[in-house]
Amino acid sequence: MRQTIPVGQPAQPVALALLADLKADLGVSDDTQDVRLESLLLDASDQVLTFIRRPILRAEWRDTLTLGPDEQRTGLLVCCRPLQAITAFSVNGSPWSVDAVAALNLAPDSGVIYPPDGWGTLWRCGRYVVTYQAGWTAPTIGDDGKPVLGDLPRAIQQATRLAAAALYHSGGRDPLLRSESEQGVGSSSWASPAAGSGGLPQAAADALRSFGGIGVR
Repeated sequence: MRQTIPVGQPAQPVALALLADLKADLGVSDDTQDVRLESLLLDASDQVLTFIRRPILRAEWRDTLTLGPDEQRTGLLVCCRPLQAITAFSVNGSPWSVDAVAALNLAPDSGVIYPPDGWGTLWRCGRYVVTYQAGWTAPTIGDDGKPVLGDLPRAIQQATRLAAAALYHSGGRDPLLRSESEQGVGSSSWASPAAGSGGLPQAAADALRSFGGIGVR
């Protein structure tokens, strides 16, 4: 059995992609639409997080894992990942020292904690409480006005921009309309969300499949 709770205040909503990158995608060169585009980026970011269905942004968490007599395991799996660092660890109410915590063997991408050398090959039955930092850092703009790229995978950033662009192009038109044409002017078409994509464009949903998501087990 596992219980996961956040440590500290809830994180404020953040955009998962940079405004400048979205504007480049859209071919927007002035700042007259910045407020709207920033809002669309936040909406698209919420769509992406809802699709992935697990926390992915850097935060601190506390997992309580209880193993019964028949549940010895080679690794303890924390809920949030990538696992960046363990800040506290206790077994049956007894906290481990800083050195003991540092000696834990980790698989950051999968969020697995293996027993330290000398402990054995299995975690024994008991109650484990793990406080840890996990998740990626979204790109942002620093105090000097320059981009701080963070470590959020590019695929997630790209999917966010695709979703924001779809919201941008759908503004002011019938959401069920897939194409329109005007004689002597030309025609336009839009990619409609596919079933099971959580409202995202199909290309965005495809880019996010490896991170989990709706319909992924």
